[in-house]
Amino acid sequence: MKRWIALVVLALACGCGSINSNREPPPKPFTATKWMLIMEVPLPGDPPYIRFGDGILEGYGGCSRFVGRYVQDAVGARAIAIGRLEIDRRLCDSMQRLAEARTLEVLQAVSSYSVTVDILTMSGSGGTLRFRAADATPVAAPASAVPPSAAPVAAAPSSSLVGTRWKGVVEGADEGSTPWLEFAEGRVQGYTGCNMLSGPWHMDGAELRIGPLATTKRACAGPGGEVERRLLSAMNELAHVARQGDRLVASGSGGDRFEFSEVR
Repeated sequence: MKRWIALVVLALACGCGSINSNREPPPKPFTATKWMLIMEVPLPGDPPYIRFGDGILEGYGGCSRFVGRYVQDAVGARAIAIGRLEIDRRLCDSMQRLAEARTLEVLQAVSSYSVTVDILTMSGSGGTLRFRAADATPVAAPASAVPPSAAPVAAAPSSSLVGTRWKGVVEGADEGSTPWLEFAEGRVQGYTGCNMLSGPWHMDGAELRIGPLATTKRACAGPGGEVERRLLSAMNELAHVARQGDRLVASGSGGDRFEFSEVR
């Protein structure tokens, strides 16, 4: 009898261990995560993505940048409603424009979402979009199967601006009127507090040169318009822009100054 009880206890212990080992990892957080669109036929260029936080969403559709507001029910049905998107329309390949238009059409009509591990699914009357967390680790190939040319490349030094994101330091501003900048190779994208902005950047010795900047043309009254005026005045073509630790400081030719803090 004692032996039978011991066997039952051992079987239960083994079963519990198996269940725990197969448990799914926790889901990625909906906000702050950069979600990359999963496409059946990927297009050339940077992949589309979206990011949510504090009632503001921003992203890239494969051709243009966009920003907008959203409200969500984070519990229960996980309902979500997305407001009108502001898009900095660009000239792109016709296939990219068509793919982006369809993506944004579906996104604008989503009404619910779910996150399973590193997959975000958003559905609504226009269809369904699926995204994968940008930092999701792909399945690695065996070391023997990786050719020398595919060996890992050393990461860029931390002083590089490529891949960094910056948030405007604006006292009392809400998320809708807080600017941000995001640096890619040779290009900077962002939000002025009112409109989307984009332009080139490069290093001139130790000097950071930004611009000329192009912006969308939406008129804004109130805090957003005032923040935009200050930012564009400080970041004109003659501006001095310097990285000072975790701050990016722009000083305009007319004495205007605007600061950004790095988003980690």
